[in-house]
Amino acid sequence: GGGHADAVEAFDRKQRVQNERQRGILQFNLKPSKGIQFLVDKGHLKHEPKDVAAFLHQFSDQLDKTVIGDFMGKEKEYKDGFCVKVLHEYIDMMDFESMLFDEAIRHFLSGFRLPGEAQKIDRMMEKFAERYCIQNKQVFPSADTAFVLAFAIIMLQTDLHNPNIKEERRMTKQSFRRQNAGISNGGNLEDEYLDAIYDRIKANPISLKEDETLRARQQQKEISDALSVFGSNPAERRRRETFLAELAQEGENLFQLTRQAPLASALAPDG
Repeated sequence: GGGHADAVEAFDRKQRVQNERQRGILQFNLKPSKGIQFLVDKGHLKHEPKDVAAFLHQFSDQLDKTVIGDFMGKEKEYKDGFCVKVLHEYIDMMDFESMLFDEAIRHFLSGFRLPGEAQKIDRMMEKFAERYCIQNKQVFPSADTAFVLAFAIIMLQTDLHNPNIKEERRMTKQSFRRQNAGISNGGNLEDEYLDAIYDRIKANPISLKEDETLRARQQQKEISDALSVFGSNPAERRRRETFLAELAQEGENLFQLTRQAPLASALAPDG
């Protein structure tokens, strides 16, 4: 009867939606704007930052996390700032309330791979820091402090866990404290606070579960070639090899120029 036909039709419709969504995800992984356009054309997505951000959260396990990171890291000139708006919506959908700062960063970075370019990291961590401070008002004197510390934690993560860095060159607790001197409105964050962050990052690298799975598999095969922190295969690793050099250089410049300038002026006597 009619009921049976309805059930079949509903099933067919469900299958079609799943197939179209799958195709959209595959297209996104090759070229994000194409995948989004496909899903919009098929009626599964509105071409609005909030909708796209929700899609990135919902299907993060099927989407290529490197592609998500590159997409959300695009500069504000790209497609009239659409990607920057998506990034902002994406972060505003996240809940960091009562989380330790580095645990919040970990949570933030579980849904995509952080791009290798310092300006992109900058943009992403600045927005993250702002969101964290809105939800945790007592932790830092300003979002700027949170931002500089967030960037420093990313550098620490790379420094402690990238196999290309020799043991004796790795950052110590002292150098991590020194690096963050004066960032708390001209004052210092507590040593214990910074040391605890250092210990947690050292004990437990910030990484994607895809990389963890891959790493476990590689270890079973007893492949000695250590994976780089933000890479998961040789091609990826080559693409990211510039990451360290560029980040170190730009990070240096960033700390020297942009961040020190306002702090220095804040410390200068009036007049």
